[in-house]
Amino acid sequence: MKDIIPKYRNVNTKGIGVWRMKKLKLNKGLKIGVISILIILIAILSFLLYREVKYPGFQEQKNTLYSYNNKGTINYTVFLKPNILYDTDSLDEGQLYLTEFIDYIKTTLNYEFSGERETDIEGDYGVAAKVQGFTRDGEEVKNIWEKNYILVPQKSFSIKDKTISIKEEIEIKLDEYNTFAKEIIEVSKINCQTNLSIIMNVNFKGNTDKGPIEEVISPAMVIQLNTSMFQISGNTNIEKPGTIEETTQVQLPVNKSQVIFYGVIIGILSVTLILLIFFTVSTAVTDPLEKKLKRIFKKHGDRLVALNSEMAATSEKCSEVYSMEDLVRIADEIGKPIMYRYSPNYKDISKLYVSDETQVYSLDIHKMLMKPRTERKKKTSKKDSANNTNLASTELDSLEKKESLETEDNN
Repeated sequence: MKDIIPKYRNVNTKGIGVWRMKKLKLNKGLKIGVISILIILIAILSFLLYREVKYPGFQEQKNTLYSYNNKGTINYTVFLKPNILYDTDSLDEGQLYLTEFIDYIKTTLNYEFSGERETDIEGDYGVAAKVQGFTRDGEEVKNIWEKNYILVPQKSFSIKDKTISIKEEIEIKLDEYNTFAKEIIEVSKINCQTNLSIIMNVNFKGNTDKGPIEEVISPAMVIQLNTSMFQISGNTNIEKPGTIEETTQVQLPVNKSQVIFYGVIIGILSVTLILLIFFTVSTAVTDPLEKKLKRIFKKHGDRLVALNSEMAATSEKCSEVYSMEDLVRIADEIGKPIMYRYSPNYKDISKLYVSDETQVYSLDIHKMLMKPRTERKKKTSKKDSANNTNLASTELDSLEKKESLETEDNN
């Protein structure tokens, strides 16, 4: 920026202080290039600013049209045989139970659906028991055998309401399942771990005013078999909320910080462009040497090689060529690059060279620049000499004509 800021000076004109601007001088090509870049940047940023204001974009937004909840639970109470250990006839959930003292396990299986509005509800459910023999390999459980029992056959339900509740109570005779597991182990002679799973499978379908619902929920409890004591585990409490959603496109608000950023950058670039256009003056390259070097480097830059010092060559081995075209032809002929001594100041670059094993060919740029001037002077001298000759011849003819007329008058 500081290279293009105009300088001012105070000039007193007839006693009045007047501020006059001194325009900065810039290379014409550089000025045009910078102005072009600024115009392109301003155009791009203006487009981005327009797009940000006019089309800030959209975002997906999910709207809940209908919400509901599924819940499946299995609760149990462990009833005891008469024994000398416990004073009560039953034990609550979550304890360690002694197998010899267990009479039966009373299970209560529940399923509940609740929606925010009335809907058509239908489905079916059933309860099954599964006895499994398995072994563990690290974290992996390998099933060896299994036996399924139907405790509650599949039952259908259908209702139009916003809630539904299903409840089943089952007594599990643990001795029967233990006896079966021991028998399988004895007969198969495979000593493995065994357990009993009680599973409630519920298939639910609903048809709401906002669309269909379909859910499957399966709470389960697991009891260890063929062991002197056990705990009851499993996924006995499952809750699955759900929604029917509608996805809409919502227009985003204009990003004010982005708009301000684009505006500030456009403003800075616009001020810079105005300063370049109105407060700088273009200057063309006037030095013939600089012009010539620029043309040479532009046309033959790919074959030029810069040296740190001048080439050392005797006059016997150095031949000076007439023009750049001659030097290029020699370089092409012997297959060598054109060399010059590098200098950050172009005025110090005076000679170009092409060298082979026996001879150095050079071109003196300063002499090359003087040749057109000398040739023009010679042409001008020849032209003036010819004009003078023609003038003398014309004057001689006039004198001869005059003498002839005088002779005729005398006669």
